[in-house]
Amino acid sequence: MKSPFTVPEFTRREFMAHSGKAAGAAILLSSPIIAAACGSESATGVFRYGALEIWDTPNVMTTVSAPDMHWLVYDRLMEFDENLSPTLSLAESKEQSADGLTHTFKLREGVKWHDGEPLTSADVKFSYDLIRENSLSIGSPFFEVVTGVSAPDDLTVVLNYSTPPTLDPTAAGPIVPQHIWGSLTRDQIDAFANDAMIGSGAFKMVSYSPDARLELARNEDWWGWKEKGGTVGTLIKVKLANEEAMANALRNNEIDITGILATDIWNSLQGLEHIVPAEYPALILDHFGINVYEDLDNPGQPHPNSGGNPLLLDRTIREAMSWAMDRDRLVELVLGGRGQRGSMVLFPAFADAFLDLPDEEQANNNPERAKEILEAAGYIDRDGDGVRESPSGEKLSFRLFASTVIDRLPQYAELIKPMLEAVGMEIEGPIAEDDPTLINRVFVEADWDMYTWVWGSFPDPTFMLSINTCDQFGNLSDTYYCNPDYEAAFVAQQQEPDPVKRAALLKEAQRLFYWDFAYCVMAYPVRLHAYRTDNLTNWQFINNGPVQQFQTYNYVMTQAV
Repeated sequence: MKSPFTVPEFTRREFMAHSGKAAGAAILLSSPIIAAACGSESATGVFRYGALEIWDTPNVMTTVSAPDMHWLVYDRLMEFDENLSPTLSLAESKEQSADGLTHTFKLREGVKWHDGEPLTSADVKFSYDLIRENSLSIGSPFFEVVTGVSAPDDLTVVLNYSTPPTLDPTAAGPIVPQHIWGSLTRDQIDAFANDAMIGSGAFKMVSYSPDARLELARNEDWWGWKEKGGTVGTLIKVKLANEEAMANALRNNEIDITGILATDIWNSLQGLEHIVPAEYPALILDHFGINVYEDLDNPGQPHPNSGGNPLLLDRTIREAMSWAMDRDRLVELVLGGRGQRGSMVLFPAFADAFLDLPDEEQANNNPERAKEILEAAGYIDRDGDGVRESPSGEKLSFRLFASTVIDRLPQYAELIKPMLEAVGMEIEGPIAEDDPTLINRVFVEADWDMYTWVWGSFPDPTFMLSINTCDQFGNLSDTYYCNPDYEAAFVAQQQEPDPVKRAALLKEAQRLFYWDFAYCVMAYPVRLHAYRTDNLTNWQFINNGPVQQFQTYNYVMTQAV
């Protein structure tokens, strides 16, 4: 394992925050006005998707957005089917050894990149080595058990594993053209705008503006159209101001499907002609993250690059924050009751792997307990202004940020602020920021104290647990958490083939992370979307939602009416 304590000087997060807008401006070919983008298009053969964000970056190796848009452009050997299980995709066959340590894939013949160059097994080997050696892409955690990749001929790829994979990594790793990416250094990949997005997938890039719209055109040469049967010729994703704007655009027949909606807005769409509001079980958690960026060479001291309040390195303060939060109130007021109280970093949807901590053992909704542990640690109000100070006189004063990628995240922050103030903390904010800005603040500048944000997960526990491992500094880690005991449990579950024993390791990892309070998981929401049936049909009901997740079924299965 590479050293987890050094963050690259120029990380992928820095690219996402800064180069996306420049890249978008360079290739903007269409009007940024939403009404013009939607209203001027014929609905026939056009898939119009309204959301609050387009994505974080066109760079498929650095994105941490839900990757459906990227995976429409870039093929994978395996993909996720309607049951969120890996199934053959660019690979037409797969064989594995009796011990499960060698997987051999045969590629489909005649596949070409969007620029006309042939795609061969050398591209696959290059892509997987790039991911493995540099911890690139959101699928990188699943490649940690890959010990080698070979390409014995142009249509054959062989993966060797240290232990049978819990999730086939080829369903999570994008394949990129070596003739474009092969000359780039790691730093250049982090800074790569990828504005042309040359892939081999179902759609090709046409235009992109990060503040307005994305347009993709059907790749008629894609191998999958005969199998999938979809008739979408153009896919347009537009960025709208808020969830109410999404709902209005759907009502006005300006879009065909919404992103995730708040309960009250979703309810307002019930009973309307040609509109189906649907509810989906979700692999999502909404979390309150805390800056725990410690100098691991000097335990207890903040990292020199951290702009967070050093008091947050004291677990006592973080625990008090968790006790101060009434998560049932958050679920009721923010989600309208459509969700569950949060606790663990894995979701209840993971069934046997989820640690169902009894109510009485959860650090939740007990502000008196929060006050007790703060006072016991010497955090008292010494000057009578209502804000506690540390034994050395520092005020418990913290900045609270909120992502605006979904409307509910600032709502959580508004409710949490008085809960923390009631136990003697001073809270600046909440400060609402869009995802590129907050990504830059958290992952590049490390200049924040707390935030409210959201994670969606692959349909395997490894991804969510990997986020807070030490070697994800500079990649997925959004709190700079590093605990050797947690790390050991995470690695052990990756290598455990017995499902029962693996479940025990997963629960141990969750327990360790829970009581360190780098996250206070607020809720597990259901997903609420709505779509029209008069322009497109054959919508697929898929757990975790029809769009904005880890599969691409609805984009390639829907048909023009």
